[in-house]
Amino acid sequence: MSVVGPVPKEQAAPEVHATYDALTKNFGKMPAIFGLMAHRPDVLAKFLPLYSAVMEGGTVEQRYKELAYLKTALINGCEYCMRAHAASSKRVGFTDEHIRALAFYERSTLFDEKDKAVILFAERVTRGASAIRDGALKEMSKFFDEGQIVELTLVICTANFTNRFNDALRATPDLGV
Repeated sequence: MSVVGPVPKEQAAPEVHATYDALTKNFGKMPAIFGLMAHRPDVLAKFLPLYSAVMEGGTVEQRYKELAYLKTALINGCEYCMRAHAASSKRVGFTDEHIRALAFYERSTLFDEKDKAVILFAERVTRGASAIRDGALKEMSKFFDEGQIVELTLVICTANFTNRFNDALRATPDLGV
């Protein structure tokens, strides 16, 4: 059992009530991750626009963002993010078979060369970003421009953040379940 629980709307700071209403309208409930962040209303208020800018903005196709997020969550073993992003990845064309194949993507015929480059980059950033060398970035530059590489790196870093946040606080998966 978690020591820290999500903040119910009745106990949340008034400045995040509109956020609660919007998220509840969008998801049918207040997702646990955001209810946990509501312990720091200022952080919740700033995190959501950042998350939205990273995941919804830019020029990288949503397919590659979801692929990077899923691979990161798989590596980190974050059940919360795996479930949430398995659901959102299906909205951009992935199947359960794709999700299962992520663990052994190199031999999978479900992923093309560009997919595999994204998956490998997510793995490299997640396992040891300081060990990334020019060759890894050169591989990515076959498919993405510099701004898009930055964008994918932001997605992977955001996934690592949410993975660790959810796991550290033992957030109960409530999205995509």
